[in-house]
Amino acid sequence: MRILLIDDDKDLCHLTKTTLTKHGYEVATFHEAEAGIKYARNSKPNLILMDVMLPGLSGAEAVKALKADVLLRTVPVVFLTALVAGEEKDLGDTGINVSGAQYQTIGKPYEIEKLLEVVKKLAK
Repeated sequence: MRILLIDDDKDLCHLTKTTLTKHGYEVATFHEAEAGIKYARNSKPNLILMDVMLPGLSGAEAVKALKADVLLRTVPVVFLTALVAGEEKDLGDTGINVSGAQYQTIGKPYEIEKLLEVVKKLAK
């Protein structure tokens, strides 16, 4: 399974990529949405994990661009964000709304076990 991770936190990207790779996933990381979108169009990942607050295009703007592409509109997207905290930290399937669609959201910092659970669920 190919996962695209877009997050401007380089340390978090490295840790997440290392962990997911150890669990058998192929992970490509990008720190800006534009580069991630270009990769997605060329490689069609099976899952996209993306921060909401990114330099340049925001995560929401990036999702709109990805979903406008007929080859990518069915690829699941999970938002990773520090914009939620406390009991709302894991918004699950009721996460962030972009253009009328709900996207699963995991609050940062996240427990790697929770991320793995979500990835495994979406890998099916």
